[in-house]
Amino acid sequence: MNQQAASLQPIEQLWYTWSDRGLESALAAGYRVRACSPGLSSEGRLEQLRPYLRYQLPADTNLTSLKIEEAPRALALIQSGNERLLLHKVYVGRDGAGRPGNYFVHLLAGLEPTFSADRAICLWRYHDDLLWQTSDDPRHGITLPAIPRSELEQRLRARWRLAYGPGVAPRGPEFILLSESERSAALEFLPWLLLAFFDQQERYDSAQAQREAAKAASQLRRGGREALAGEGQTEAGIPPIYLIATPDQAAWLVWALMQLLPPALGRRLTFSTYEESSDLSDSRVIRQAFALVTTCPGRPEQAANCLSERLYREAWTFNLFAGLPASPSLRELPEARDFVELAYAAFRGGDLRSVEQLHRDLEGGVTDVHSFLQEYRRWRSNQGSLTLDKIAEITRYHPLDWSQLMVRRQVLQRLCDDHQGEALLDQILADLRALAERRRQEARLDQALVSFENEARDLWRSTRLSAATRVRLLLALDALGMERSLLGEAVRGVLDDPLAHSVLRERPGRCSGVLACAARALSRSEAERYREVVGELLTGYRNWEDCRSLLRLVLVLPGAWRGQCLHLFRRVLTDPVAASGGGPLPLAEGDWSQLLLLLNQASSADERDEVLDLAAVLLRDQRAPAFRLLTLCCQLSPLPTESEMQELLRDSALFRELGELELWRMMRSYRLERLRYYAGELQQQAALYLQTRLPSLEALCLRLLHLFSCSSDVPRKELLSLLFSYASDALRERLLLIWPATEVEAVADLIRNCASKGDPFFLRTRLGLFFYHQAVCQVLTREEKRRLLATWLERQLDPLDLQALLAYSELTPDERAWLLERYGPLYLSHPDYARCWQLANLAQLYLLSLGPADLRRPETKRLLETLATPKVVLPSLLISLSWSWLRVATALEKRQVDPYLDKALGYLKRALDPARYAALYKELLSALKLSKGLKKKKVSDEADLSILGPLKPEGLPKRRSVGLPLLKKVSGLFARRRGLHRRS
Repeated sequence: MNQQAASLQPIEQLWYTWSDRGLESALAAGYRVRACSPGLSSEGRLEQLRPYLRYQLPADTNLTSLKIEEAPRALALIQSGNERLLLHKVYVGRDGAGRPGNYFVHLLAGLEPTFSADRAICLWRYHDDLLWQTSDDPRHGITLPAIPRSELEQRLRARWRLAYGPGVAPRGPEFILLSESERSAALEFLPWLLLAFFDQQERYDSAQAQREAAKAASQLRRGGREALAGEGQTEAGIPPIYLIATPDQAAWLVWALMQLLPPALGRRLTFSTYEESSDLSDSRVIRQAFALVTTCPGRPEQAANCLSERLYREAWTFNLFAGLPASPSLRELPEARDFVELAYAAFRGGDLRSVEQLHRDLEGGVTDVHSFLQEYRRWRSNQGSLTLDKIAEITRYHPLDWSQLMVRRQVLQRLCDDHQGEALLDQILADLRALAERRRQEARLDQALVSFENEARDLWRSTRLSAATRVRLLLALDALGMERSLLGEAVRGVLDDPLAHSVLRERPGRCSGVLACAARALSRSEAERYREVVGELLTGYRNWEDCRSLLRLVLVLPGAWRGQCLHLFRRVLTDPVAASGGGPLPLAEGDWSQLLLLLNQASSADERDEVLDLAAVLLRDQRAPAFRLLTLCCQLSPLPTESEMQELLRDSALFRELGELELWRMMRSYRLERLRYYAGELQQQAALYLQTRLPSLEALCLRLLHLFSCSSDVPRKELLSLLFSYASDALRERLLLIWPATEVEAVADLIRNCASKGDPFFLRTRLGLFFYHQAVCQVLTREEKRRLLATWLERQLDPLDLQALLAYSELTPDERAWLLERYGPLYLSHPDYARCWQLANLAQLYLLSLGPADLRRPETKRLLETLATPKVVLPSLLISLSWSWLRVATALEKRQVDPYLDKALGYLKRALDPARYAALYKELLSALKLSKGLKKKKVSDEADLSILGPLKPEGLPKRRSVGLPLLKKVSGLFARRRGLHRRS
């Protein structure tokens, strides 16, 4: 049963005496369980308790003259399994048969394991209707009610004030009836008893450790068989401490021991104020049940012979009647002797505050004698004047010593000393932060640090401390993880004190710590209220070494203070000594990363100008991550203007290095390394730079690409594609100007991308048309060119764009036919494309190249239907020719003469060359089987035929768009094109 469950259960009780009635109804009159609570009525439970119900008078007692009140009274506290038993035994005279020696036992069972001797001794000589029953009541039945735990606690609280109230030591509580001589004898033996108890418990701990080790070894050796076989066996244990004294002396010594022993060890003390001496020699129950056992002789003069010589040799035995010391001799435990001397002196003086403080200091760290002696040794060494190194050692290696009041007092005393406080805080500040992390896992340390915080707060409020002391206490409490509300109170007290401002300006490191505390404790409105104060404090930072402590925490500072910190860093870094001539800035690697994080978080409008100014200073350094700084500036809101960007780049180390790279003023290997670095940075940042549309950044990207264009060790094609995707049309032309004209394959990929996006750049600029013509002639296959044309034509191009596309695509007859048949209906039916003379030219070439076999194709017939429409964007001559072909195609399809067939043949005869017209006419003769008369019929209406005119390609109007860029002036560029025109 655990402690929590035991605290919820009532306390069972039992009476044991000579009686003719009780639980054992089959027995005749005799010693028996007279009555008990229901929880103790089972046979097994009674057998467990029966060994403790024995009581005998001293062997040499004169029963005839013995008075009941003179008989020894026994109060025993017993550990039985997981519970504790409390027994009260008294002599009641003669039994029902008239024989002397009858006794009465009142037992309480079910007490929690933490029910210790200091509480048990409070019930010595206690009398009321509940505790203790000292005689049989014939009117009472055999069942006793359980005692409510609250009732027992109420009685204990009343007796506790009498036993442990102020001024009780060394006399003892009034309910322990002792004469002065008996008390003096007991007081004389008190230090010996303390030493014996330490020796006994230390032996017990050693034996217990040996048993555990033997058990573990047995389990490893035999698989646990030996351990399982020995589970039912009991150990003889360590012999108890024997006292030959009166029961009241024994009660007084138990009370005194509980005053002086540490609580963790005091809970081990089990006792009996009286047991008959003959039982002590052979009783196994006595040896296992008690740590302290008292016996007394019937006559005081027989005290020397009360116990056998064997007990004097084997156990700790003290004879208060004869004044004999302990035997055997006690082991040498120096720390225990020192503690006993300290505790005994305090006890005799009647002032136990030092002992109580010692127990409070060591509370939580004591589990056995060994741990107590270790803790006491450190506590004793800390009682003198602690040096700064000693305090630092305690804080680092023995943090649990902070539970000691003297250590906490001395730490506070040193921190409040203006001569030693600064040095102490510098030594222990990092260790205090480690304590703050450790206190979360250790309750004892947390309790000690809470006490320290309360003591420091009381000192702060009750004492007139200097400004420097307040700053030191604030930093120490903050390092220990002080509660936020208390920390805010301390921070406001420092920031509102003008004297503290001068202290913080002189110690920038302390100022940074106070600002960090303020960032955690103050609200946003409070931070805004202290903005001017923070600005005044920042004037104390005069160099970068001072600023480094502030840089580490500036990310957690409120936004109201961040702009001031940026201004401070710019002021310090633009010092003439550091920045003149482009010299290196005093920044370490960690400083750069912190500055970049700071600039990344500075996003408000108030901080924008400070970010740009600080970035301009940082860009002067050769080690500066220039691209990351430019990226941070491009993410500001609003974006930097062109003048601001020029100011950023004007004196930057980036431009200086680019100039050296362009002039080849460095070794080849290093130059190649830098080019690769710049290529990687440009791949990451180019999209952001070009989207800003700032000329300075566009010029930077163009300059870098120009550097890469001469090197094959960097991914030039990928960079060109990336820049081309985000660049403006003007920048695209500049990119193509610096790109080698021989490397058309990369540009062909750009042309494909532009076509897929519907971007007409390559159809509207001179360089675009040049590279497009080069790609068509040198790179693209016929299938790729057809796919490219289809991609562009699907997007309904502008008439001028369509004119340029048709002019520079080098279309073959098959490609012209495919283009017109697929996209002719889409473009020729729209009036805006009347300006596209290349479209009419394609239609003329198409119509003049048709044959009888082409007329049977559905695509050709659908195109002819479109071209023959009067509203189509073609000259009237081409419309008439289209109409003629459509009549012929209809006649061939239906195999019958059309009324307008003669007129259509007349148009075709005048437009086509004789051989093509003869083939067409022959095909008609065979398909329609025309009559001989019709074959010889001549056309008489010359006026109708004359309207066709000479339908030849050179007869078409050669209109040019005003805005169409022509590159014919470029020498040798379109020589092939001009040769084709001459041949046509």
